[in-house]
Amino acid sequence: MKEKKEFAVFCGLIFLHLVLISIQVPKGAQPTYFEQAFFAVSSPIGRLAAGAVGRVRSVWSGYVYLRNVELQNQKMRDEIFHLQEENLILRHKVQEFRGERDMRELLDTASRSILAASVIGIDPSQYHKSVVLNRGSLDGIKKDMVVLDRRGRLVGRVVDLIALRQSKVQLITDEESGVGVVTSQSRVVGVLSGDARGGCLFKYVLKTNKDIAQDEDVLTSGFDAIYPAGIPVGRITAVSEDQTLFKKIVVAPDFDFADLDQVAVFTADLRDRW
Repeated sequence: MKEKKEFAVFCGLIFLHLVLISIQVPKGAQPTYFEQAFFAVSSPIGRLAAGAVGRVRSVWSGYVYLRNVELQNQKMRDEIFHLQEENLILRHKVQEFRGERDMRELLDTASRSILAASVIGIDPSQYHKSVVLNRGSLDGIKKDMVVLDRRGRLVGRVVDLIALRQSKVQLITDEESGVGVVTSQSRVVGVLSGDARGGCLFKYVLKTNKDIAQDEDVLTSGFDAIYPAGIPVGRITAVSEDQTLFKKIVVAPDFDFADLDQVAVFTADLRDRW
């Protein structure tokens, strides 16, 4: 029985060998049976692999395209930001220009001095006091540089805390801040400081002064030797009196905390040209 089994296995192997040989015999221009079988088995795998490669290539191409678009958009946003700030400077002071030469000099100085920065940090417990920018001493940031929002309205000034790539800005809503200001119509002069609640107070206006009124705009006066004159600061929302010699004047700042993501820092002293 053992010999019969071995003989049967041997015959089976020979038959299988003959079958394999027969399916590989060329059929002229037509593929062999073996090639047809291999193609039938491997073609789904090839389609899956090709589809996967195509999807990966499509995703990568899309990522590269979107990345290029984002870089182009960021460049355009920076250019628009600079143009807006330059336009706002001209709008604030165009009435004081004596000629085309003055305008060209101011525009050239402002264009070279505007440094766009992003707000990267605030104090959540006292958000009205200060913010942190992503620009520092390596970018040319120095103490007392003026900071405006994207619409040219006063935000504050750079204070002593300046790192290589970061700097701290004291907001005009800080209680310890002080800005020389003047009303736009009555030309009443005073000092603006924060009220600890996100607003501002117009200080040192005597009760005898009857000119100042609600809804009047407040601008920088330039008398504090830090801020150039004529920058929009806020609007008077209330005027009252208390037991002191001065009026109590509440000012709502023009800049918006919710929109304080990008600011403009003036890296040159514009007070002589502003």
